[in-house]
Parts: sequence; C-alpha cells; structure tokens
Amino acid sequence: MTESLNRVLIPIDVSKPLSLGGTLIETLPLANTVLLGYWQIPDQTQSDQARDQFEAEAQQRLQTVAKRFTDQGVDLQTRLVFTNDRNQSIDTATNEYECQSVLIPGTESPPSGTTRGLVLIKPNTDLDRIIATLGALFEKSDVELQLFHVVGSKNEHLYDATEYMLRGLADRLSELGISRDRVKWKQSMEGKRIEVILSQVPDFDFVVMGESTPTVRARIFGDVQSRLANETEKPLLTIRTSN
Repeated sequence: MTESLNRVLIPIDVSKPLSLGGTLIETLPLANTVLLGYWQIPDQTQSDQARDQFEAEAQQRLQTVAKRFTDQGVDLQTRLVFTNDRNQSIDTATNEYECQSVLIPGTESPPSGTTRGLVLIKPNTDLDRIIATLGALFEKSDVELQLFHVVGSKNEHLYDATEYMLRGLADRLSELGISRDRVKWKQSMEGKRIEVILSQVPDFDFVVMGESTPTVRARIFGDVQSRLANETEKPLLTIRTSN
C-alpha cells in the first residue's frame, strides 16, 4: 500500500468567506491532507496580477482554515493558486502531491453519534483502489460505511451477481482492518440511479465515489458529483483510479 492512499486533497474557494462543516475536520480521519486554496480569476486576468492584489486576503483565509486542521493533529500541506481553471489546478495539485482522493467539503455540522459514510459502488470503477483507499483512511477510526449499488435493470441474475460483489467488498474491507460490524451493504433496483442515490444521502454524513471516466471534469465535477454537491451539504470524497 503506497503512502498516497491516505493523502487527500481538499480544494477550497478562498475568494469568499469560508464555511466548512465540522464533519469534515472533526469526524473524518484525515491524517494526511493537502489544502488547496484557489481564487478563481477571469480569463483575461493574469494570475500574477491577481496575486498582487488579493494574496494577503487569500492567505489569511487559507491559513484560518489550515489552523482548524492542524489543531486536530492533521499532517497538512497548503498551496494557494490564482487560476481561471480550478479543475485543472485541482488535477495538477492532485498529481504533484500524489493524492489518492479529492474531498469537496460540505457545510454540515458534525453528527452527534457515529460518523456514517455512503460508498457508491459501480462495477466499472477501480474497485480494488477504492477498497484499498477506504482501508487506509478508515482502519483506525470508528466510522461506519455502507456500500451502495443501484442495479441498472430489474434482472434477478444481475441482482444476485452484484450482491455477491458487495459481500465480497465488505469482506475485503474487514481484511484491511475495518471490522465487519462497521460495514454494511445495500442495493436497489428502483428508479434512476442519481435520484435513488439522493434519496439515501440524508441518512449519512459523507459520500464516497470512485472515478469512472478519464477526464478531471467528469471524475471530480461530473453529473453525479455536481448534483450531490449542489443538492446536499455533505462532504464528497472521490477516489482516483490507479491509472
């Protein structure tokens, strides 16, 4: 297992006052984090020009957030960028720091009980990397995970096959140190995938997804990710593929 499996990139918009939910910092075991502060600039503006004008303000906001992480004992690195393409900046930083995951922060307050994560499972994602990363992130925590899959059709044979897959993934997480009583699984054959997912999200404190396409815009800000970010206040963790 490489060190980068537990290294998470968190992009935050420092062009405006920040509101990060306590779930992000106080209940998720983010031991190794890169905090990327980005300031979106118009296409015609040079990054050096924007830096000269706004760097002090941006750094103050970035360091205010950074202190909340370091106060929790997080091993933290920070970077500040002025960019007209935040997606490309996120991709560049993720590759440079060898982060295995990108966490889009939510704004909810921390839960009063055990933290619960909804893990969205699709057969065409890098399941090996998802399971390895979940093991690296959550082995030494009491976070509970639910593996969730939406079956594409009302086909009983397909349902049985994906049930076998989910049970196998739960067993593998147990082998990585996440006790079996902290891992549940569930699948649904009803409704459109994104609508079914959105109906499940309120019962959980954060959502985990894997990449399914090769472009940064689709894997970090794709249709499902964008709707989750826009229609919920949950932190969204996207686990990158091994390619």
